[in-house]
Amino acid sequence: MNIRESSHGYWSSSRSFLLVAAGATIGIGNLTRVPYLMGEYGGSAFLLAYFLSLLLIAAPLLAAEWMIGRWTRDDLVAGFGRLAAAAQVRAAWRIVGVMALSGAVLILSYYSVIAGWSMAYAFRMAGGALAGVSAETAAEVFHDLARDPERSLSWHTLFMVVVCIVVAHGFREGIERAAVRLLPVAAVLLVALCFYAVATADVRPALTFLLTPDFGRLGWRGVIEAMHQAFFTMSLGIGVMANLGVYLPAAAPVKRLALALLLLDVSVSLVAGIALFTMVFAAGLTPSPGLAMIFDVLPRSLPASAGGTAFGVAFFLILFLVTLSSATVLLEPLTRYLIDRLRWTRVFAATSAAVGIWYLGLGSLLSFSVIEDFTLWNRNFFEWVQFITASWLAPATGLLVCVFVVSIMPRELVASLWGERDRWLYPVWFLALRYPARIGLIIVLLYATGLLEWLVGFWVSD
Repeated sequence: MNIRESSHGYWSSSRSFLLVAAGATIGIGNLTRVPYLMGEYGGSAFLLAYFLSLLLIAAPLLAAEWMIGRWTRDDLVAGFGRLAAAAQVRAAWRIVGVMALSGAVLILSYYSVIAGWSMAYAFRMAGGALAGVSAETAAEVFHDLARDPERSLSWHTLFMVVVCIVVAHGFREGIERAAVRLLPVAAVLLVALCFYAVATADVRPALTFLLTPDFGRLGWRGVIEAMHQAFFTMSLGIGVMANLGVYLPAAAPVKRLALALLLLDVSVSLVAGIALFTMVFAAGLTPSPGLAMIFDVLPRSLPASAGGTAFGVAFFLILFLVTLSSATVLLEPLTRYLIDRLRWTRVFAATSAAVGIWYLGLGSLLSFSVIEDFTLWNRNFFEWVQFITASWLAPATGLLVCVFVVSIMPRELVASLWGERDRWLYPVWFLALRYPARIGLIIVLLYATGLLEWLVGFWVSD
């Protein structure tokens, strides 16, 4: 079966597609989480494990999702139904598309809340209210924002309106055009921040923290964190990459694009890590994971000067640009589904999808104020959505994609997904999808359940 022509149109070029895909992958995790994990788990030892995980686990699945979207030329649910029909297996495999679509919706619902905060912080930083603040002031500023439902709601709403407008313009006139314009600006700003940090502070502590190899600190936990981060940073298992593949030409160099995307991902993490941690260590502070690094440690690390204010404004502007690029591709799968299934116009479909996700995001937004004390097993709504998507739904969907392609689909159908380019590389890709990718995702899921840690503890205690 040959790859069909797209009735929706195509990306304007491979470069543009690469920028859109980079917009889907480069986000908060690259700016803060990956550099923090490098310092926590042995510097370049973690970086090596992370890059190998990208190459052996993420890249094969990334190519598979692009090729599935390119072959089906349909929304996620109908696309997996089409694949199931072509493979002559039960239509129940459509559930993979449902899971992927659900993952994209849930992630965007809380991602928008965080992105709204980044917009608010850019304005606060520009007003000189944040650079060089004390720990108490930094905590007070964040709590005043997060625990004020009206203010958080305003920024959450504004961000979703911007995302909706971009997606409503179409995948080329909206999503592609935004990525082509926004990401180069973000890249230039990030490099400028790195130069500023190196020029004004001692970079050696940051380089030691990020790059000094220590395999003893890496351990099995560091390897699994690298595997999980490699999978999650590529936006796999949530239908985003499969949806981008719908508009990918049959002759597109999928394999080279995947490798280029991996290199971009690692480069952004390294540059961001050098810029941020140079400032953090110069201020005598300790890096923190997650939101604390963005909204607490970073403002306190900046000097109370014009340069410190400019650094902070540029950082939160970068954060807004990359989260906006990610959010547009997260909204597109549901928009595409509504267009294809309900025959709605793109504007109405994008607006309806954005309103639904905005409404769902209220649960995460209110988890810091009104429903903060409503917890289940010590997790509030925001924490549960994060945990379910990152630790369960996305890896489980990715594993099902691997199983479906490797074990369910007939070999000739898998070969038709691959296409005619680089046939010599097909056995390597299939082998990587069969073993490293599947085994890696099983390990990640076991780690999420706590079963792997129990097994390791059982083994060590013996």
